[in-house]
Amino acid sequence: MLIILKTILIFLFTNFGNGILAGKLLKIKSSSFTLTSFLGITSVTFLLTILAFFFPLNFYIEITFLISGILGIVLFWKQKDNVHFEFRKNINFWFYFFVVLIVFVGSFSPYLYDHYSYYVPTITLLKQTGFVKGISNLDLLLGQSSFWHIYQAGFSHFTDEFLRINVYLVILFLIYIYERKLWFLLLFTPFFLIFLKQPSPDLPTFIIALIVLNELLNNTHGKSLLYISIFVFCIKPTMFWLPLLIVLERIYQRNFKFQMLIPILAFGILFIFKNIWLFGFPVFPVSVLDFNLPWKPSQEILTYSSQIGLMKSYDMHYSYQQIMNFNLLERIYHWFTIGLKSVFNFGIILSVLILGFLTFKKKEKFFTLLFICVFLKFILIIVFSAQYRFFIDVYLIVLFLIFKNISEEKTVFVSVFLSVFMSVIFIFPGFVQKLNVGKKMSGFNWYQLYKPKENNLINFNSDYKIGNLNFHVPKYPFQKEFFPWLNIYDLKLYDYYGIFPQYLDKDLKSGFFQRKLTKEEKIQLKDIISETEKYNPKVP
Repeated sequence: MLIILKTILIFLFTNFGNGILAGKLLKIKSSSFTLTSFLGITSVTFLLTILAFFFPLNFYIEITFLISGILGIVLFWKQKDNVHFEFRKNINFWFYFFVVLIVFVGSFSPYLYDHYSYYVPTITLLKQTGFVKGISNLDLLLGQSSFWHIYQAGFSHFTDEFLRINVYLVILFLIYIYERKLWFLLLFTPFFLIFLKQPSPDLPTFIIALIVLNELLNNTHGKSLLYISIFVFCIKPTMFWLPLLIVLERIYQRNFKFQMLIPILAFGILFIFKNIWLFGFPVFPVSVLDFNLPWKPSQEILTYSSQIGLMKSYDMHYSYQQIMNFNLLERIYHWFTIGLKSVFNFGIILSVLILGFLTFKKKEKFFTLLFICVFLKFILIIVFSAQYRFFIDVYLIVLFLIFKNISEEKTVFVSVFLSVFMSVIFIFPGFVQKLNVGKKMSGFNWYQLYKPKENNLINFNSDYKIGNLNFHVPKYPFQKEFFPWLNIYDLKLYDYYGIFPQYLDKDLKSGFFQRKLTKEEKIQLKDIISETEKYNPKVP
């Protein structure tokens, strides 16, 4: 917990300081500590993304941005304007209670599968090498490289070596609650506790969506809202509706200025170029606008990715061929009858209906614009991959609109009760593990009072070479520590399709592409798979 507190304090000062500098450069005025901090995060991430094309995001880059944050703090102190810290007048016992609880929960070990298969490998790669052309040819997920993981990688040497940035993020959200005296927002804290132990890019999208929506409802039209909403889109493209809402709302208010196109174009071009460099197409993982680049993934892998996306719409209950044989009514029926997750699918429909009802009841243009943006997202999700996880932000938005007038007393009571309940689950995870949930949860240890708990596994790596690619194979499949790496699942996928990643030239600096395996290489790959399977580690 002490190390996490160190991380939180550094982030609080650094992001606020960089936000002050960004505000000066971009001529953005904000009296909010939270919005200024998010502006700092956004501006630093923009610069880190540019730097990642040329350098690994190493310790020296981190120190540079820590120093710039200090300069911003010095500039702020010289102004002798403490309006950003007015929230301190509203702090009470419950603020400190939630701070301690958030830090405590954040000290437990990561348990989400994505932490090991996606988050850590992405951040490790960015720290070691920066952007690598065609990295999707080695591991498709690495082609995503979310802006949130770019930011995390830039501060993962000294500031946040245990990757607990989301703990800081929830603390920042708590500060926003006390800034605006919006006690009902505490109701979201128990849910956010789920994301503290791993750098999930979902959490910043949820928090920023709630903040931006509240600011818009209160007729706040600061330029910082546009910047951070574009930042959210760059974290997760399914959040396109948020910057779209701001633009439409500005057009309706006749307050749209062409200067607004500058951040949209700047971030948009950087986002597209990043994806083309890593993935070969403008938007990950959609293979549209094919420029026929030599480092784009093979058609087999792209087809496999789209098939998995469709199968995940049905929680992997049916094969791709079975789904393709469904008629329209069967697709709808099976989507609503796939077990527990069908409840969330009903929630998607219910959320859209509730938002439509609120729009009709309020008869306000803002709600109409909000409904249009959300409904557009609904249509696109249904068409491409109807997974409830792409719609969680809208669940939260609807809950925000329903409960925003709840009393402070009820809010605090419910929030405290549910947050403590969630904490007990992490301390004693046996019950939820019996339900086949949270297998990686490992309970409480006293050393967590000093540093966060980690699932450290002894992981033996073997080195192999196929074609011109030297690569590591971890015996524990979810611990990708040494780049370039391929685990047993990657190897089996490439064996099935008869393709394999190769360097474009002689080493990783040149990038990767995929080619067909020769007969000899197919035999060699099968031998590597057989050797790796002998270890067969028990996955916790």
